[in-house]
Amino acid sequence: MNEPVNILYVEDNEGDVELMQMSIERYLSSWNIVLDVAETVEEAKEIFNQDKHAIALIDWNLPDGDGVDVLQFIRTRNENLPVFLLSGVITENHITDTEKYKPTACLQKGYDKKFFAQLEQCLATVE
Repeated sequence: MNEPVNILYVEDNEGDVELMQMSIERYLSSWNIVLDVAETVEEAKEIFNQDKHAIALIDWNLPDGDGVDVLQFIRTRNENLPVFLLSGVITENHITDTEKYKPTACLQKGYDKKFFAQLEQCLATVE
């Protein structure tokens, strides 16, 4: 059996969490992915402090802040962790706001094969 790959997924929308879980099962079934879900910035910080994540997927808009707050926190503890910021719409302001924290990418939310191909490529480099 494959070693588990822990992914921090910061998302406050239950429907998106469900879609992510179903899509992981569909497109990344060969991986033993454990999705640790946080709904807020504070919860994400608490979960991330467990120091077990290979990658982070972070929604842009959260009830107590935004994804950049989580990205900034992660970067103070791990400069190299692959971090994807996700939003329904990515603007130039999104990209500019995150540059100094060096996200792996700012991506439009997607649950399609292309999105998961990018994710798998990243996972392959951290294993």
